[in-house]
Amino acid sequence: MSTDPFAGPAVVASEFASVASFRGRLVLIEPTDYEFDVPSMDDPSKKGDRVTATVTVVDGSEISKPVEIFAYGDPTGQTLPGNRFEGVWIGQDRLIKQLRADGERGRSLKMVLGRFETYKPGQKAKKGNPWGLLAPGEGDAQTARDFLANRTLSQVAGPVDDSDPFS
Repeated sequence: MSTDPFAGPAVVASEFASVASFRGRLVLIEPTDYEFDVPSMDDPSKKGDRVTATVTVVDGSEISKPVEIFAYGDPTGQTLPGNRFEGVWIGQDRLIKQLRADGERGRSLKMVLGRFETYKPGQKAKKGNPWGLLAPGEGDAQTARDFLANRTLSQVAGPVDDSDPFS
């Protein structure tokens, strides 16, 4: 049997979470990439920056509060499994500025806690009503601290071995 020096392509999800998927949810945003002057899908002559991030929902389980898929800002009724979503694109100018480290273009904060909401809460995002992040309150911060502590403990503990050592 030979070992090939290559691998097949990774499986890529066909449906993705968007900012609208996380509206009102307490999330940790961890930027992983920053792109400059990305052409707008609506008008390629307009360009803006884009952050790619891992977004982790910390305020509920996927069963009690699943993350819904939105298509062009409208709910689809479909939900995604899990609470951690990699490769979420964030391209709205207001959000990009809220994720900047020291306000410097191209430098993102390491981890940001907040809730996605539009400038006019509850209304559909559109021109004049952009997405933004609401600052967390102390209760939100404590929820995130507890979540991170539990995540760290489970990483240290490792997987559970169900085998019987005495058999």
